[in-house]
Amino acid sequence: STQALNNYPSQPILYLVNGVSFNALNKPQNAIDTLEIGLDYIIDDTKMEADFYTQISKAYTLLNNTTKAKTFSDKAKQLQNTN
Repeated sequence: STQALNNYPSQPILYLVNGVSFNALNKPQNAIDTLEIGLDYIIDDTKMEADFYTQISKAYTLLNNTTKAKTFSDKAKQLQNTN
């Protein structure tokens, strides 16, 4: 997915897939960095935005930062409740 990001840098789904992969590989800081960039490319897609926040929350959980994990989890839940 990294090569896809290089070829299509404005596609937010690729950042999401990359972030999920980094979380699965136990590389949470890479996940956070990638997901935060991808958030800037989301336009009018609250479902995808919620997915990004959920993955960022998981990454912060892996880093044992429960405060930030809860913050992003709450953002995701808030977006999910608006749909």
